[in-house]
Amino acid sequence: MSNDAHDLLSFLAASPSPFHCVAEAARRLEEAGFQSLAEGAEPTDLPPGDRRYLTRGGTLIAWQAGTASPVEAGFRVLAAHTDSPNLRIKPDPEMGRHGWVQWGVEKYGGVLLPTWMDRDLGLSGRVAVRGREGVSLQLVRVDRPVGRVPNLAIHMNRTVNESGMKINAHKHLSPVVGLCDREGEKDRLQKLVGVTLDVDPGDILGWDLGLHDLQAPALGGLDNEFVFAARLDNQFSAHCVTAALAGHENDTPSTAVAVLFDHEEVGSTSAEGAQSALLRNTLDRILRDHTQKAPGGYERAIAHSCLVSADMAHALHPNYPDKHDGLHLPMPNGGPVLKSNARHRYATDAAGRAWVKQAGAAVGQEIQEYIHRADMACGTTIGPITSATLGIRTVDIGCAMLSMHSIREQAGARDVAPMTGLLGQLLLEAMPS
Repeated sequence: MSNDAHDLLSFLAASPSPFHCVAEAARRLEEAGFQSLAEGAEPTDLPPGDRRYLTRGGTLIAWQAGTASPVEAGFRVLAAHTDSPNLRIKPDPEMGRHGWVQWGVEKYGGVLLPTWMDRDLGLSGRVAVRGREGVSLQLVRVDRPVGRVPNLAIHMNRTVNESGMKINAHKHLSPVVGLCDREGEKDRLQKLVGVTLDVDPGDILGWDLGLHDLQAPALGGLDNEFVFAARLDNQFSAHCVTAALAGHENDTPSTAVAVLFDHEEVGSTSAEGAQSALLRNTLDRILRDHTQKAPGGYERAIAHSCLVSADMAHALHPNYPDKHDGLHLPMPNGGPVLKSNARHRYATDAAGRAWVKQAGAAVGQEIQEYIHRADMACGTTIGPITSATLGIRTVDIGCAMLSMHSIREQAGARDVAPMTGLLGQLLLEAMPS
């Protein structure tokens, strides 16, 4: 198995939350020579080849300035997202019920709820901590089984295997975290986080925390041809996007950009989501500060630009083949997948398809195709959202996987290198116009 697959495992292991995913991507980009830039920093020259990145919460935007003005050469944007469906901790979570201590949680995204039952769950995210110099946002990660959502025994739910598990998101998802055996004990979440960060629990003023699966990502299958892991949708793609930009050492006229958005799984309507002005503002900043100047502005630059939305695709499921369109059956380890939809739930059109296929031919990579069954509702990605928000030509691609939105998913270990290579090639080519 290639080093790329093992590198993906390391990336996933370091990224239990979107905030940790951004931190890991930033660490890797810094190793490749990228420098952090504060959003509120004063304007600074961006000469050709300059490598910068900025972050906001669970979102990261990085770029390598091209040799020509973006007005004339445009941007080549690789986009993915850092968030995955999970269970998020409520603002006032602690409950003592019937002798048990539990935490209140909310569904985040389209969670495949039964997969979260009877799993060892850790805690991760970020917290706001009061200090001598003001409030700071700190990452926190508890990698021991602090919670568990217990199933109801089959003796009390005799028909579950025939009629299916019916889970009420308000009543049935609260994890058990302890017993009410200590009189007056409360605020255990703050105390746990306080001990983890070595801060006073009373100084913890807020949090964006979720539960995560503690089972480590692994290679599996008879020949280790699969990746079994949490958050493959869409940290698999986030890894490939990060690796492609970090390895982009070509002096190209166009400016190469990578963006890892948060909040895709809940619609992208946030200050750092794909529907926000964050990417547009950053592109404007690059246009303003790039040392190569040309007449015109954003409208001219965007006419020369194109974007890849990299998000995972549905592989043919061997137990449910009737759920697929019979002529579009992508498989793990079959290479990257072009995703299309006539209602533009995916942004791919003829020009985008040609762009991807030409890049695939340049690196000797076959391209698979996927469309959803015409009689089933199709999901969407940041592709159509970003395309509409920026007015940028966009294509949707991904890698084939099973168990999407489960607590633990499955993809092809031999797809990591081809996807990274294809994304790298797309930074060098222009979409036909």
